[in-house]
Amino acid sequence: MDVSTLHTVAEDLAEHLSEMTSGDFKQPTPVPGKDVGALYLHLIDQNVVLTAALANAPTPQRQQTDPSVRANLPAAANLYGGGFETRYRQTAHILEDAFATILVAEELHRIDGVDREASTIYDQQVSDTVIHTYDLARAMGIDYRPPADIAYRVLKSLQKSPLTDPDASWDCALRLSQRIPSFR
Repeated sequence: MDVSTLHTVAEDLAEHLSEMTSGDFKQPTPVPGKDVGALYLHLIDQNVVLTAALANAPTPQRQQTDPSVRANLPAAANLYGGGFETRYRQTAHILEDAFATILVAEELHRIDGVDREASTIYDQQVSDTVIHTYDLARAMGIDYRPPADIAYRVLKSLQKSPLTDPDASWDCALRLSQRIPSFR
């Protein structure tokens, strides 16, 4: 798969993460009850979990569920040799590589118990990355608006349902309504 759009939006997010300091962790994001620290862990988790799914590997434990990881976030800036963007970029590049190995866009991969086409997962990841860039920018008091073509792509991604199987659609609806645990 061509990963150029994902690479572009991931680099944009990484640039915003480079402005983040440990003092920003407790800043609220536009998502109720979520702060910048939770968003940062979610970004890393999302990349790692999707990479595993694309490789048909077991789902790794999510960092955001481990309170000790959250407590040690300030050390993360130095642990990986740079700012907070360094660890994010590492996981984003690995995810990009995983998408690049996919030869058939319709290839199915299981995420949170639902089989989805690789192209749909890719479009969702592009959309999520742009929206999370907005979340981070807002929390840090930075204006953010993606380029028009990216904004249109995000809108299209949000408007289409990737699921045709009624059972999968219902499972997804329950996850989105936060009735059952979800990847988000």
